[in-house]
Amino acid sequence: MTGLARLLLLGALLGALPGAAQGLSAVFDGDPIDATHGLPYEILPGKPLVQPGPDGALGTADDITTPAIVGDIDLVVRAGAVSAGAIPTAALAGGALPRAVAGARGAGGSEIAFTVFLSDGIVSAETPAGRRLAAADMNGLPVIVAAFPDLDGDGIIGPTLQAAGSDALALELRELEPVGRAAALFGNGVAQGSLAVRQGLAASRGGLRVALVAMALTGPLDPAFFDGAIPAGPAIATALPFLPQRDLARLVRDRAVPAGPDTTLQQLIQFAAVPPPDAYTLRLDGSEPSIDGAIIESQAAVRVGVRNGAAARDVDLPLDHLSLGTEGLASVARLWLVPVDRFDNPADPPPGFVVSVAVDGPLRLLAPRALRRGAPLLIRNASGVRVAGRTVGAGTGTVRVERDGIAVAALPYAVDAVDNQPRADLYLPNAAQPDLQAGIDTATDVNHDGHVVVAVRAGVHNGALVIRQPLQLIGAGRGRTILLGDGGAPVLTASAPGVIVRGVTAIGGTRGFALGSGAQLVDSLAWRNLGDGVLLSGAAASVRQSEARENGGDGVRAAAGAVQCSDNELRDNSGFGASVAAADSTWRANRVVRNGLGGLLLDGADGATASDNRVVLNVGNGIELRDAPSARVIDNLCAFNDGTGLRIDSSDGVFVSGNDIDTNNGYGIFLRRSADIDFAATPGAQPPPGDNRAVDNRKGDVFIRPD
Repeated sequence: MTGLARLLLLGALLGALPGAAQGLSAVFDGDPIDATHGLPYEILPGKPLVQPGPDGALGTADDITTPAIVGDIDLVVRAGAVSAGAIPTAALAGGALPRAVAGARGAGGSEIAFTVFLSDGIVSAETPAGRRLAAADMNGLPVIVAAFPDLDGDGIIGPTLQAAGSDALALELRELEPVGRAAALFGNGVAQGSLAVRQGLAASRGGLRVALVAMALTGPLDPAFFDGAIPAGPAIATALPFLPQRDLARLVRDRAVPAGPDTTLQQLIQFAAVPPPDAYTLRLDGSEPSIDGAIIESQAAVRVGVRNGAAARDVDLPLDHLSLGTEGLASVARLWLVPVDRFDNPADPPPGFVVSVAVDGPLRLLAPRALRRGAPLLIRNASGVRVAGRTVGAGTGTVRVERDGIAVAALPYAVDAVDNQPRADLYLPNAAQPDLQAGIDTATDVNHDGHVVVAVRAGVHNGALVIRQPLQLIGAGRGRTILLGDGGAPVLTASAPGVIVRGVTAIGGTRGFALGSGAQLVDSLAWRNLGDGVLLSGAAASVRQSEARENGGDGVRAAAGAVQCSDNELRDNSGFGASVAAADSTWRANRVVRNGLGGLLLDGADGATASDNRVVLNVGNGIELRDAPSARVIDNLCAFNDGTGLRIDSSDGVFVSGNDIDTNNGYGIFLRRSADIDFAATPGAQPPPGDNRAVDNRKGDVFIRPD
């Protein structure tokens, strides 16, 4: 069964579930039942029942809350391989938190042991987490344990009222992403395993505190339900820092395999929507009896991470590419060289951690002064060393860092006049203008430099914004300036021509960004929107050096001609990584990974070009052409996709050259109803595979269907 077919089947089965009769687990004894479906409500412990409103989406403004129905404790997690007797007190309640080193045991780390208990929910002073429940109906079913990080060190996971509208809240929203997940199987009401956490902090900074939570699906493993890979539900959970995503079609996107500790059921613990401040926060003071905690230290420093930022607080924001301009502030590079472990965590450097820095291309390093003389730098602590430089022309280059003659960091950069950032005419929000929409509507060219530039400060701000005049909207960087949608509209719509949006994150809208004619999206993030991450609805719109991940639709959808999409990360979206229904578009150097319906779809995209993309691990096909005549598919990697690597259907005159099509679960190259296809750069039309490499594909490397 193909990945797409499995998803369609899953959707149909999910729709049929409410009417399905099934035996309920003993863990639900005494719990309130939804009379409409005959199934228990899914409610977080200690929280009121929340159900989707008429829009069918959880976490939007029309949600229905029933304060009279409150969840009890069904599931409890404890750090450590504790005895299978009564549920013990959490280490968070006053004991010493267990410590581990970031990474799995096989990768130099040490894992956190955990024990999960089923609880009868009967709490008292003696049993604050309830009493252990030996529910035989749960034997053999998987439970997922996840770790959520306290990145700002305030002892709370998730957004708080105190941080609302501040730079700190942007960091707190990042705490809603788990940094480690593992599975275990229940037996006699207990499940035990160990959890590797990929993120940590240097021991000199006290390590990184994490909260351990758990979630499980109840019900039978029915072969008719997702090939028997997962139970059919309902779900039970410990306290979580958000309302969890309930739509399994958006959660389970991988191949159907037997449920067990090594399966991708780990994807289950995701938020349905960004929670309101202080609504679902997890406090690491022992006041929440269903969860526990641990401390994760980074491994020893083995290389250097290059970060972009004016202050040391930015050293935890990875940087893989730097865009600079040719004049003004855009020509200044402010970097930090940070000692990091193999997982890119800031780490304590060993004594004498000396590095040398070299730059090729149009960038000159100015500080520290030792760099001008070519002298080495001593990095003394986990915060690293600040480096500054200025561009001396346009072009590309690389910042290289070496230690003992071995390269320990390489940062590519590009300098282009298109990235020059004029001085801001207006900073939002401010005391006189707290409302972003009003400020955008009334912004003018105050400094008379020929540009209208609105700078949006770091922090979390209400979205559903519409830009109706040509201007530049500049955030403080993705992950720092966050626009939060309400689930009823795109987070940001650029309806005026020529709008530039840079350094912004869009979360929680019907779409992330909707871009009109000539609009540009640069160095931004579309994350967890209900539909597409980015819609290119106007001719010549573009998105570059940005990211679209975990959106409910496609990562990027193009519906207008001559659009461009380059050097982006499109991953873990429920639809395609990118879908194109417009002519003469260009898709170059994108990383298209683990999307639910396929990688790159060119559907009615005459003359489109897809080149130098890495399209891997998608549930459907890697690159698919439907009615895309005269398209060009050049130098792409299509590997480990669940369907065919490259599928061409009803598309005449396509040029296919230099692609690596390797280890896909379907065919390597599939061709039908298409004429005049040239599979090599040599003169004359060449048959497949031509100069393309197609090897180790499960159904065959080349298949030509006669119809």
